[in-house]
Amino acid sequence: MNHTLENYLEVVAPHLSHKLVSSQALSYIQTITKILPPLPEVLLECRLADNNPNVDFSVLAKASDGSRDILAGLSSTNALPNVIFTNPVWSRIRDFCLYWHQPNSLLANNIDHIWLEFDVDDQPQNIPIPSFFFHFQYHSKFSRKKFNSFAEQKQTIATGLSLLLEHSLTPQIKQNLAICCDSLPPESQVLYIGAMLSRPLNAVRLNIIDIPEDKLENYLTKIGWTYPIKKLQELIKVISSFVDIIILNFDVGNTILPKVGIECELLKKSPRLEPRWQLFLDYLVKTGLCTPDKRDAFLSWHGHSYQESNAEVWPSNVSRVSSILFRRLNHIKIVYYPNSYPEAKGYLSFSHKWID
Repeated sequence: MNHTLENYLEVVAPHLSHKLVSSQALSYIQTITKILPPLPEVLLECRLADNNPNVDFSVLAKASDGSRDILAGLSSTNALPNVIFTNPVWSRIRDFCLYWHQPNSLLANNIDHIWLEFDVDDQPQNIPIPSFFFHFQYHSKFSRKKFNSFAEQKQTIATGLSLLLEHSLTPQIKQNLAICCDSLPPESQVLYIGAMLSRPLNAVRLNIIDIPEDKLENYLTKIGWTYPIKKLQELIKVISSFVDIIILNFDVGNTILPKVGIECELLKKSPRLEPRWQLFLDYLVKTGLCTPDKRDAFLSWHGHSYQESNAEVWPSNVSRVSSILFRRLNHIKIVYYPNSYPEAKGYLSFSHKWID
């Protein structure tokens, strides 16, 4: 029997509050999960403001657990439907993963994992098209391992995008990407790159970690972000008191687009062990970026779904040994617009793990 991601979703769905995920949004997600194999982790992207029921979702693939091989069409136990690769976008995704699979290739040496992100604002197409994010191996400022040079990272970016995109980047976008990489402070790093394959956006998503607050203004000036910075700086300073990690997202097109994403991560994913989850969500409620109902629903997601207590819906492909589906709070993202009000999104994750 060919199992799908829908089997995992069925187990965790009872724990999803309708305040965060409407029945229609869940139905759209289920439609897509019917064609996806049981990949190792899923993110649900929930809008935290009132009257916005849209929910997107993303799936993870890694080199270390065989999930990359599924997307490369190399897995003998789990496979995507053959028809999916008749779509040119999916064909390019397969080509990326095949190159990533090659030992000692540029992608194999530098790419840690990838995410496929599906926009599900409406009824999905027969072959849903995802955006594609490839994630570099993270070398923190305390790590001895670094890229050989920024040139190596830029070459990896260029190679990955050439495999994923239908058309070559414009010379201006290439130049802007180069400036964004070359202008990074020494302690900063491009963490991942997004090819927005599902959207009519002639730009690349650039995600940067470890930009010091006192160097942000200089960096934005160098890359050509031409908007007032004071409110953005103030917002980041406040957010920094609640979280451990901040990742900044920019859309790099023929210009640097105005929207800035601020991804906010806490190292401890359990609100029972980390009180700053509650404090951060309370702050978002106070500032009107989150409703009280959605705050409470978001915080209540964390937990475990055990095979023994969900035997009637547990996927049969993992029923011969004990396993757990973990439900975690992943991160919160604040989308900053220079001339408008920010938007808050909460990301819920669930992942399957075997028990020894």
